Amino acid sequence: MSQMKFQRLKKLKDDSSPDISEDEDLAIENEDDKPSSQSQQKPTRFEQSGGLDFDFVAYDQDICILGSKGSGKSFLANSIMKSLNGISVWVYDFNFQFHSSRAMVFHDINELLKVYDSAKRGHYILQPHQNDENTFRRFCSEGFKRGNLVLIMDEAHSFLTKQKQLKEFNNIILSGRPRGISCVTLSSRPSSLPNNVLSNAKHVFAFKLNLESDVKFLEGYLGEDVWILMPPDKRHKLKDEAELPEHTFFYRDMDKSEGVIGKV
Repeated sequence: MSQMKFQRLKKLKDDSSPDISEDEDLAIENEDDKPSSQSQQKPTRFEQSGGLDFDFVAYDQDICILGSKGSGKSFLANSIMKSLNGISVWVYDFNFQFHSSRAMVFHDINELLKVYDSAKRGHYILQPHQNDENTFRRFCSEGFKRGNLVLIMDEAHSFLTKQKQLKEFNNIILSGRPRGISCVTLSSRPSSLPNNVLSNAKHVFAFKLNLESDVKFLEGYLGEDVWILMPPDKRHKLKDEAELPEHTFFYRDMDKSEGVIGKV
């Protein structure tokens, strides 16, 4: 099991003036910083709180990381990869976003397979010179064949859509667990992904988004709180909430009834 801790922003109840007891886990201002009664700040549904504990069971659970370009999704995925000590990891990284002093980088999948089949363990990053659908299909197929792997797929929507689903990728999503395979799927266009990516994910992280279609799609899985991920002037809901800071995400364990806001 991999454990990570992020800064957490706690969602409050919808009532605008919650009662705060001394032992509640809410961030409140120091006495000197409190606004006067004549200039009270507008209450918010989201307040900074303690750490967000993220427990990931490798070889058993899937993760989905979504967000617009530059929002922080690749940084988070890279951090997760680095935390997987003693876990075998393959990364499909055609955008050259992943790096680790403990990972080996390859530009040819044949070379990656040759080294992995000899070592049988470690972290491997494929940054293919020939980035096309056939290379992606083979990456998925070879990973599925070997098993006991965490496979990280960057910008998966480049090869997958709701109308175009690849058998090799579907095998990982739908049949990977019995083979000890976890899939970490990254995408800046969540609404374009096949539905089974989200429906089979245990952990979902959603960073800032700019397209209404993406937020509407995620709302069906994560609830209306995902509207906080859009700029206030583009929201249909939560219009009065302040814009989230950079590199902030909405996280939900899909076995729980609601999510939380956190920051890498």
